[in-house]
Amino acid sequence: QRLELSVMIYTTVLGQYLELPLTKNLEYLKVIKKCLLFSIFILSHNAYSQYYETLPKGVRLVLNRYIQSNVTSSFNSSQAETPFFTQIDVDIKTLEQIEEPLIQDVLSSLRPYNKAYDQINLGTHEIDASADLSVNVYGYAHGITDRVTAYVGIPIFDANVNVKYKRTKAPTTKEVSTILQEEYGDNIAQGIGGIVENFYDIDAPTIQSAIVNGFNYDEVGSWRGQGLGDIELGVRYNFLKENNYGLMVTGGLNLPTGYVNDPDIIQDISFGDGQLDAFVEFGGGMNIKKDLIFNAFTRFTYQFESDKTLRAPISENFALNDTKSRFTEKLGNRFLLTTQLEYHPTDWLKIEPSLIYNYIGKADYSSNNQTANRLLALNTEASSTSLRLMGQISSVNLYKQKKFLLPAHIYFAYENMVYGKNIPKADILEVEFRMYF
Repeated sequence: QRLELSVMIYTTVLGQYLELPLTKNLEYLKVIKKCLLFSIFILSHNAYSQYYETLPKGVRLVLNRYIQSNVTSSFNSSQAETPFFTQIDVDIKTLEQIEEPLIQDVLSSLRPYNKAYDQINLGTHEIDASADLSVNVYGYAHGITDRVTAYVGIPIFDANVNVKYKRTKAPTTKEVSTILQEEYGDNIAQGIGGIVENFYDIDAPTIQSAIVNGFNYDEVGSWRGQGLGDIELGVRYNFLKENNYGLMVTGGLNLPTGYVNDPDIIQDISFGDGQLDAFVEFGGGMNIKKDLIFNAFTRFTYQFESDKTLRAPISENFALNDTKSRFTEKLGNRFLLTTQLEYHPTDWLKIEPSLIYNYIGKADYSSNNQTANRLLALNTEASSTSLRLMGQISSVNLYKQKKFLLPAHIYFAYENMVYGKNIPKADILEVEFRMYF
């Protein structure tokens, strides 16, 4: 019963009754890919200057885009930024909030002994989680006609998740037991003192035991994953092109080639959605001045249903559970809106600030377990607003003027997420090299 009580204290105190339990932090980490998926589609940035430009017939493009992000916090359902760090002081005030009969019985037995009751503390615990992600995107595009370009993008993910736990203050069980046994003389105090002294510590082995033996997960700790993401195939059509403005439409598919979460691993990260996606993108650009261009585009992605094996949650406030079931998952459709202002101080330099809005609709789950269906869909609606600044060095115009040997460009960009909801705060660094031949 002492071991049962220790596990119960862990699962309630470190989970159900805290604002930011470990499991919720890890669930946010699992959806970091949402922030990156919008950054890896291949021709979202204009090939030459205006957004609507396509490759000339027969011209090919190869690129390598490197994306890096370190994630240590998230935006919750109230759009407040919260770190993946939790400090838990399991003092008497915390224990009093637990509506568990066994724990309340122990506290009731201690309550007549004021000095011991006030000093009961099961330690201070810290949980810190973070994720380092990098994506190498390899792309190829080909000009079918002067107005139509086909492309493929292949992302390769490298993810490292770190979950660290440490106890920064030991429990006071021995001190409380001494008070009960030495300062109070009755037999009840002696007996309670013996029970308190023999409580199992809430420490790393106890936590791992609760997760592995109680819920049948793999051990929590560091996780490293590398592999292919979802491949994107698309075709761009420049259907309107005038001297100072133009419009373009793009359509394509995201193939489910990326790694998807293992239901037995809490801290892993998906490299793909696990189902086919179809998208359409529409946008255009306008020359405000010779060296100043305004671009805007929007992308809608429809995510098809798929069958997946998932953990079946039983509580809104506690994510751990020991039951797996088959669900039909319909992830929310995605919407992207980007506005850009290009400034060309020279023929080889471009500076481009952008405002980016991402939205992911609420997911839907179908199975015989109606409670799990509802709980899985909670807080799946997500959004973010980011500012992006890009600087590009290009030889394309110099090549067209026959002043440079090869048409190519390299750019550096930083994207800062300033607002969000139900999404990790993923600030992104990008470096990309493109070459045309």
